[in-house]
Amino acid sequence: MNQADRKEFDIIHTKIDTIKEDIERMNQDINNAHQKTDENLKFIKESLFNPHEGLWAETKLNTQFREDTKKWRTMITSALVAVFGKWVYDILG
Repeated sequence: MNQADRKEFDIIHTKIDTIKEDIERMNQDINNAHQKTDENLKFIKESLFNPHEGLWAETKLNTQFREDTKKWRTMITSALVAVFGKWVYDILG
């Protein structure tokens, strides 16, 4: 192996080392990005599907509230119709 071959070998070896370091750095960056994504997805999952505090719980409470108010609205509407009917009956009668 002559001197020129040795220099080319060193240059190639240096480039390979640089590429290897770049790949390792990219792997670390990808792992960090995946970890952040996992944390974000965990936060979103917790915010949506937590049965005590999440959006799912709020939706259940909202549905229950609407069902409860539907009963009272029906009763109040019936009472108002009856009062209006009696008022019309008293005016006409």
